[in-house]
Amino acid sequence: MRAIIYIGNGTQLAEGNAEFCTFIAEIKKKRPEMIQELGFLNMSYPTIEIACEKAIAIGADELIIVPVFLFSATNIKYEIPKILDSLTRKHPDITIKMTKTFGFDPEIIALAKEKILQTNINFTKSKAVLLVGLGSERDSEPANRLYSVSQLLEKQLHLPVFHSEIKGEPCYPKVLENLITQFDKIYILPYFLFTGAHVVAIDQERLHLQKLYPDCETILCESFHYHPLLEIAILQKITELIG
Repeated sequence: MRAIIYIGNGTQLAEGNAEFCTFIAEIKKKRPEMIQELGFLNMSYPTIEIACEKAIAIGADELIIVPVFLFSATNIKYEIPKILDSLTRKHPDITIKMTKTFGFDPEIIALAKEKILQTNINFTKSKAVLLVGLGSERDSEPANRLYSVSQLLEKQLHLPVFHSEIKGEPCYPKVLENLITQFDKIYILPYFLFTGAHVVAIDQERLHLQKLYPDCETILCESFHYHPLLEIAILQKITELIG
């Protein structure tokens, strides 16, 4: 029997975890599998291990792991596979497969564009967009992907679009401060699924620089908040894997 296990990163903010659970509850309605569980990688309950063990206890012999993450970084390449390897050793008869991440899918690009346009952006030469992702100090893939997203959005918005990271390079505070000296208004898009602790940190830095440079207006766009377009992207990844 096949089971689907949805994996969220987890956050210190309870509302972020609750939003994830509500979103997954809606996705479950779109899939026929009788066994569908969710687990968190960090800071939240249930864990990935608990979610998988629960599915196996119910009778699952095939686990489809769905990481609800925008890009592949350390957590997707190392942390989650390590957990799954341990589970495979414990349950050698269980088949485990994992879907790809979806941060570069057309639906996500369209969603990013929508979030920017929701601000009633005024298209003038003195305005720019800054994408901010989590990033990684050990993996350049998130930065490369975010750069690609910025290039696509720049063509669609006909505005300069830059990218930066919280944990990696290019560093968010430095990039934002540099842009503030060049433009009259900066639209900052947190490339995150929900408003967790990282989005709060982005806004705090924005407010700090706003005080230092009052002549430039900085506007924080909404994060994705598990939009229907995101749902389409996730379901498509499951379909691609299962067939």
